[in-house]
Amino acid sequence: MGAAYKIFGRTVQPHVLAISTFVATAAVTSYFTMKPKSKDETKEVPHLNQQNGEKPSTANADGKDDNVMKSIEGFLNDLEKDTKQDKKVN
Repeated sequence: MGAAYKIFGRTVQPHVLAISTFVATAAVTSYFTMKPKSKDETKEVPHLNQQNGEKPSTANADGKDDNVMKSIEGFLNDLEKDTKQDKKVN
């Protein structure tokens, strides 16, 4: 048998100590991520583009930003054009 640690007068094997450390870390992390926000944190915080003095962006019913959707569509269209040009070259 290998080495063991004495914690509060009890002998604890290293693998039990490691597993309990992982469980405790996961429990503390999940507690703080799932804890409801306090009243101070739930006050209305301006969006990023509002902080820069820009007007707020419009969002559709799904909550997706129109500007982001247009940017993604433009990127995909450019990507398709590039792949078509690559196929023509080959």
